[in-house]
Amino acid sequence: MKIAYKSDIHLDFWVKETNRNKIKDFVKNILFPKTADILIIAGDLGHNNFQNALMLEELKKYFGAILVTYGNHDLYLLNQKDKYKTSYARIQEMKEYIRYIDGVYFLDGDIADVGGVKILGAAGWYDFSYAIRHGISLEVVRGQWEVIMSDSKNIYPKIDPPSFCALEKEKIRSYMYDAKIVFTHVPPLYIKCFDDVLMNSFYTFYGYDLFANNIKYWIFGHCHKVHDFYYDTIRFLSSPLGYPVGRRGEFGIKYMNLEGV
Repeated sequence: MKIAYKSDIHLDFWVKETNRNKIKDFVKNILFPKTADILIIAGDLGHNNFQNALMLEELKKYFGAILVTYGNHDLYLLNQKDKYKTSYARIQEMKEYIRYIDGVYFLDGDIADVGGVKILGAAGWYDFSYAIRHGISLEVVRGQWEVIMSDSKNIYPKIDPPSFCALEKEKIRSYMYDAKIVFTHVPPLYIKCFDDVLMNSFYTFYGYDLFANNIKYWIFGHCHKVHDFYYDTIRFLSSPLGYPVGRRGEFGIKYMNLEGV
């Protein structure tokens, strides 16, 4: 089985119009899709749900199935509070769009069986623990999060990251012993996204207690750096696109043949 993976597409940074032809050009010229059995998108499609749905329709032409979860930017309400009221409502609309695209599935703590391979998807969330383990108090970390991170300003109602992470971990825990592949937006281990300890605590969570022996692959996003490494027996992978200017990952979609599943 051939699997593809991508994250952090941030579509509306690349394509300003809600225009199918413009989005089709983006898919062909930036993502360079080739056929595969499964495409996994580990969150941060973009800020415009309808635009995201058009992109998924274009991508589906190349893949047998597409599995998607949400990232922090998929919760943002940018000049959309009158329309959605809450970030949860925006996610529900995205799920409805996806429900009508044949072969595309939104996983929010759910498990999908694709060709006999069980795949678990959830957003995950950062929990501040990286900074706390480096001796920074929770109060300081939370205060800096309020100042630094757009998540504190654009998600409604405002979330408490440690509490939200705990809920996300429970979703994963419910199915982790059944899955061969897991994908989350936020990486579940202490990788180095930034040199700054405080910033890094907004990009990782303590997920070492979720690494069941049956899991062979874990795909993630959020950190706009490309990764391919093993921790214990799990292979961790990421292929973010990122922004046109600033924190960029890589063009194209990554592909691999599944082994050991």
